[in-house]
Amino acid sequence: MMNASRVRGGWVRRATGALGATIALSLAAVPVAVPVAAQQSATAQVSTVYEREVFEYPSVGRRDPFLPLNAGEQIGPRFDDLLLSGVLHNPSVGSVATLSDQNTGRRYRVREGDVLGEIRVAAIRANEVDFVITSFGISRRETLRVKKDKESEG
Repeated sequence: MMNASRVRGGWVRRATGALGATIALSLAAVPVAVPVAAQQSATAQVSTVYEREVFEYPSVGRRDPFLPLNAGEQIGPRFDDLLLSGVLHNPSVGSVATLSDQNTGRRYRVREGDVLGEIRVAAIRANEVDFVITSFGISRRETLRVKKDKESEG
C-alpha cells in the first residue's frame, strides 16, 4: 500500500509492506548530514557505466536515407542508376549524350550544362561524359564511359 503526503519542500511516499513495516521515501530536496566514511563507501559501490549503441549503415547499393521517398521525378535520377548508352560527338555544333536510368528504363538526352536533378553535365567527349553531382552543398566530379561490346572488340 502506498500513501503520499506533502511535507515542507516536497513529497514523502510511505509504503507499507506485507509485514506491516513502513518505508518512507523522500522526494524532497532536503539536505541530510551523512558521515564522510558512509559517503566514500556509497560512492565506491556505485559505478556508472555508459554503453553507447552504435549503428552501422552499409551504403553500398542502397539509396540515401536522407532523400525524401516521395520526391521521385522532382529530384531527378540517381547517378548510381545512370548508364551512358551513347555519345554523338561533334565539337563544332555541340555533342549529345544518351543516358538511361536502369531502375525506371527512362532515357535522357543531355548536352553540356544540362541539369538532371542534382546532376550537371560538365563535359562531353567522344567516349565519356563528365558530371558534377551536388548533394547537400557538397560537389563531386564523376565520369561515365561508354561500355564497349565484346563482339566489337574482337
